Amino acid sequence: MQLIKKILCATDLSGVSDDLLSACISLCSRFDASLIVFHAVPPPLGSVARQIEFERGGERRERISMARKQIKKAMAQLDIKWESIVTYGDPVLEAAKAVKKANPDMVVAASHGLSVFQQFFLGSVIGHMAQTLLQPLLVLPPGHTLFDTACPQPESAHIAIACALTPSDARLKKHAAAFSEKFNWKLHLVHVMESPVNEKLMAHPSGRYGETQRLLEDTIKRHLRCLMPGEAVILHGVPGEALAAYAGPHQIALIIAGGDERPDGIIPTTSATLLRHLPCPVLIIPAKP
Repeated sequence: MQLIKKILCATDLSGVSDDLLSACISLCSRFDASLIVFHAVPPPLGSVARQIEFERGGERRERISMARKQIKKAMAQLDIKWESIVTYGDPVLEAAKAVKKANPDMVVAASHGLSVFQQFFLGSVIGHMAQTLLQPLLVLPPGHTLFDTACPQPESAHIAIACALTPSDARLKKHAAAFSEKFNWKLHLVHVMESPVNEKLMAHPSGRYGETQRLLEDTIKRHLRCLMPGEAVILHGVPGEALAAYAGPHQIALIIAGGDERPDGIIPTTSATLLRHLPCPVLIIPAKP
């Protein structure tokens, strides 16, 4: 059964939208999927009077019409099945409504490359989308061309699956298998073990703690290999940060992680940290299907 039949491209029609749309078109070609190009015209900043003027004075209709024309021009002469959805309102809330109505198998969006500092204080549309949408969300770094068939592709690339050793890993497995099949990428089954609070425990690897740690790692690796074929990897540290650091040196083209089960928590979760660093494309699978 084909896992991805319909893709929704959430674009703000800004400077990064061309690369995003190209990636979505390439993904549709790979998966033989249809495409929905979604855009929400945001309300204007400023006073309530300015917003009322925008909505009643015809500027709202004009912006929506311009967006539809821009999408139609970008999609002209493309041999894939597509449609567009252009709405008005908060981009995240409108995207959630569109996703609920259209029911795509995957949503694709691009990051604007805000620094970790900016995201902490200002937040980001991508971060809010990851917390709100109930469908898998693929987030692309700025200027990313890995999915674009017109660009040279790396000879060797890998998918890192952020395994939490919970039943939710089964949902990650399905998407990892789908991408591995279409792109011929090898799988790295990665589990991150939190470092002990007392670092002195690690000072004597031949002691009881070191022996217990090795036995635990061997058990986890056996569990990972039972999940699906691939290279079992154990990392140590903070999960999101460790995965982000692992991506570059190991030619990771895609990280697949579970969605945040505590999005309002003070402690950053794995997927939230990955989206802040975004070392490569990250596919977030919602915690609840």
